[in-house]
Amino acid sequence: MKHQGLGTAAAAVGAVLFLGAAPAMAASAEVLDAGGTPVGVAVGAHGTAYVGNYGTAGGIRVIPPGAGRPSRTLSAGSNVSGVALAPDGTLYVAEQDSATGRTVVGVVPAGAEGVARSIPVSRGSHLIATGPDGTVFVPNAAERTVSVIAPNGSAVDRTVTVGANPVEVAVTKDGTAFVTNQDDGTVSVIPAGANTVSRTIQVGSTPGKTENPHGIAAGPDGTIYVTNISSSHVAVIKPGADTVAYSIYVPGGPTEAAVGPDGTLYVAGALNRALGVIPPGATTAGPSIPTENIPGHLAVAPDGTIVVASPGNGTGNGSVARYGSAAAGAASAPASAASGSPQPPEDAGFRRDPSR
Repeated sequence: MKHQGLGTAAAAVGAVLFLGAAPAMAASAEVLDAGGTPVGVAVGAHGTAYVGNYGTAGGIRVIPPGAGRPSRTLSAGSNVSGVALAPDGTLYVAEQDSATGRTVVGVVPAGAEGVARSIPVSRGSHLIATGPDGTVFVPNAAERTVSVIAPNGSAVDRTVTVGANPVEVAVTKDGTAFVTNQDDGTVSVIPAGANTVSRTIQVGSTPGKTENPHGIAAGPDGTIYVTNISSSHVAVIKPGADTVAYSIYVPGGPTEAAVGPDGTLYVAGALNRALGVIPPGATTAGPSIPTENIPGHLAVAPDGTIVVASPGNGTGNGSVARYGSAAAGAASAPASAASGSPQPPEDAGFRRDPSR
């Protein structure tokens, strides 16, 4: 699947999305020399970043904490769309096998220099996630399913039917998986070890109508955060709830989300080139952090450092930026924007490439 830009539908609402934005905080980004088309990103327990290359060359760039460029590249197939780390250090990579052309989840054991074995999955791009026990979740957008791979498994263990166009998965500490169904405007909930969905949560303001939920992240306390792209809101779901507790306006067409170790939520805004910052427990966004390029996927290191992958236009001109925890802390002050700030119009036709 080729990378696409945000499209004319998203651009049409861009001017409105800037209205009512919380002020941006000046933050110096350290732009890293990663090369290729960086998409998936994961950060290990010691702060090392692993960045997948969605180009034909493929591979996983390994960037140690504090380094300005990758120390090495792990061998992997092409079109790396998803990267996820298990607690034991095993790295899982959604990729296209160079020899067979099949879509697989490559397994890189801790300390290895590349993919040691591959697990066949459905064709396409996959934004994968791992659970606390090492279970791997693979959303299959075209099939309305999520494939589940058991810890250290060699094949798909089971397949769970979810909603239309599942794109991302977040897993809480108890192993419950939450899946964004972009075309349905819902989140499917899969309990640990289950073969079926236990409940479905509407995350848009109008039942039966999607606001394009895409990114999803789980907080340390089990709170779930869902980015609704076309309405520029983040839906907040409390642990065990069947409905959204409240929504937070985050300007710029929020696409991806990640939670820091202190519970701070960071949200990538594709149209305003910024990271929205929501302090723990806040109901409004604080000042944002401007980014060097259009932010894509992001991850937060244990020390609070934020790593952001920006794919560029898909021709090898992407970049990776790193923001220190001090910059993030400065941006997490309470928002000063008035509660009556203009809201963006919905754009039900908005779509993102799942590999983004």
